[in-house]
Amino acid sequence: MIPLIECPLIECRGLTKVYGAIRALDGVDLAVQRGEVVVVIGPSGSGKSTLIRCLNGLEEADSGEIRIDGASVDAHSPAQWRGVRQRIGMVFQDYSLFPHMTVLHNIMLAPVRSGRRTAAAAKQDAYRLLARVGLEDKAQVFPAQLSGGQQQRVAIVRALAMAPESILFDEPTSALDPEMIREVLDVIRALSRDGMTMIVVSHEMGFAREAADRVIFMDQGRVVEDGRPDRLFGAPSQDRTRRFLAQIL
Repeated sequence: MIPLIECPLIECRGLTKVYGAIRALDGVDLAVQRGEVVVVIGPSGSGKSTLIRCLNGLEEADSGEIRIDGASVDAHSPAQWRGVRQRIGMVFQDYSLFPHMTVLHNIMLAPVRSGRRTAAAAKQDAYRLLARVGLEDKAQVFPAQLSGGQQQRVAIVRALAMAPESILFDEPTSALDPEMIREVLDVIRALSRDGMTMIVVSHEMGFAREAADRVIFMDQGRVVEDGRPDRLFGAPSQDRTRRFLAQIL
């Protein structure tokens, strides 16, 4: 019997995005398997954030194909993208919490509005997930009453409340003070241990070394190098990767 080959959960082929004269993405190929943690690194303007925004339909690629669990996504279909976003969560660098809602209602909003959960079930889920990140006592407060690290942990819980198959992180610690970074990265590490599929755009090289199954280095809209953390950090094959790492490590 021929063994079945599992499709990547998230895949893009030849993904291109152009802003005027700037090619933010220049023919990017990427495949992420279920349970895999991929950390994307690179200089500012290399296309990292544009890539994951295209993977979640927040930006529309100019060309190329995106496939979720083997099925091609029609880039022009809002209904298909709504379905994708129910399967693939997104955590932004600026938290994007609703300031006029309590933590509890921020978390409950999407599961209830989408019809995935009743209000009672969503509330129960919210308290369970807040406990998981050490914030069960913050359910009734407003975002402005939280530290940056706490707000980002709430943003992660909000993504988890939709029971996604994968989560995309766009520089989740870039807006945080140094002492708050670890509490957010610890939550992401715990998700990794639980088998959550993740693509993490990050400038935290220590986290990439420790938590990633693969590290992707991007520059000028292209994937320059893709490999295991020990190899990419220890013996990169591309000169551009070596020059980048020499500047930051």
